[in-house]
Amino acid sequence: MTIQENHPLARYTTYQIGGPADFFVEAVSTEEVLEALEWAEDRDMPVYVFGGGSNLLFDDEGFRGLVIRMRAQGLEVRGDEVWAEAGCVTAKVVKAAAEAELTGLEAWNGLPGTVGGAVLGNAGCFGVETKDVLKEATVYLPGEGVKTLGLEDFGYAYRWSRFKKENGVILSAVFKLTKGEPVAIAERMNEIARSRIQKQPPGSSTGSFFKNPVGDHAGRLIEAAGLKGRQVGKAMISPAHANFMLNTGGASSADVLGLAELVQNEVQRQFGVRLEREVVYVSPILR
Repeated sequence: MTIQENHPLARYTTYQIGGPADFFVEAVSTEEVLEALEWAEDRDMPVYVFGGGSNLLFDDEGFRGLVIRMRAQGLEVRGDEVWAEAGCVTAKVVKAAAEAELTGLEAWNGLPGTVGGAVLGNAGCFGVETKDVLKEATVYLPGEGVKTLGLEDFGYAYRWSRFKKENGVILSAVFKLTKGEPVAIAERMNEIARSRIQKQPPGSSTGSFFKNPVGDHAGRLIEAAGLKGRQVGKAMISPAHANFMLNTGGASSADVLGLAELVQNEVQRQFGVRLEREVVYVSPILR
């Protein structure tokens, strides 16, 4: 394990925004993750753990503590189950399942990010959420150590698990799938891929920025509020999809947060709905 000091974070996120972490480590195994966590605990140091960086906004001031980039990539197909370490990219899991003629994960085709992030945030798209396919996950709990928890232990809700508040670190997960027809699996994956190309605008973004309110879509509300193309600094609401907030080049975290606040205030003023961020903002000092 190599711990680096004053290490820039922007390069690791799809937003390409973020200042330096005081300390940074790329953990290529679960053992290195646990070693890094112990290193930080011995120093009473704040820790932030992430994987693909596809749903993150780091602050321009960076992070005052240790940032662990989860890179553990272990993956095994076990009958009708797929086990994967938290740093494994979701695309790799989808491919392995398809090759084993297992169905259930086709909707994740093209989904950015890693297994850890998907489990932590109940990632979902095209009608499938993590809770629909997760059997169990191995988690590090501060003060308790490593535990394997079942689906019922996560307290899942829309884009939510209890560990978003309780600071559990996802180490690996097991997904329960079913045998399927190879042709049908391939057709569904191709359908998903085409849909992503059609719906998702190009540019540096985190995908959907706001959660969809109950019974509606954030993108529809933002567009109806007349905010498509609105810009704060170098951050802009995509003219193609109103729930995508783009870094047009050199945007700061303040630009993105300022634009997000503008959207929230205007949508609330016009429609009485307060949009919630789906994107995770990481402040320099954890609160």
